[in-house]
Parts: sequence; structure tokens; C-alpha cells
Amino acid sequence: MTSKLPLYYAIMRHFADGKPDCAEGVMQDLRTDYGSYKLFTRKDIEEALATAKENGLLNECDWKLDAEGELQTFYAANDFGKDMIRRHIE
Repeated sequence: MTSKLPLYYAIMRHFADGKPDCAEGVMQDLRTDYGSYKLFTRKDIEEALATAKENGLLNECDWKLDAEGELQTFYAANDFGKDMIRRHIE
């Protein structure tokens, strides 16, 4: 039996390559493995990304409005964040 990473770790691992993404992109990538989780909502993913930003792992790098007019904030792992992800999650 293989075990999955905790959701927050999987979110951080999504940013290991340094490419920017938003909560919707994270959700698309992780939906197959984590879609049934109670905390797998846009609001909770956005909160996890904002927390990672406040902890110095991610930087905000872009913003746009989605098709429904909701603001999407894009994040990318900075050097410190990539190092922490590499050392502690991957």
C-alpha cells in the first residue's frame, strides 16, 4: 500500500519546479488523488497558498480574473521555498 502525502505537502510539492500557478491549477493537478478530501476546496487551497507565502515559501507573481470574475492569485516557489520542498517533501 502506498501512502499519499498530506494535502498541504502535496500542494507545496506542486510548486517544486518553480513554475507559477493558482489555486485552480493546483486543484486540477491534485484532483485525482485529493478530490474527495474535505479541505479540497478553492477557499482552502487559496488559504494554504497564502499561508505558504506568509511563511516565505512562495511569492505572489501574477493576478487575473477568471471566467466568473473571481480574482486568481498566482504563486511561485522562491529559492528558499524550492530548497525547503526539496529537502523536506520530495
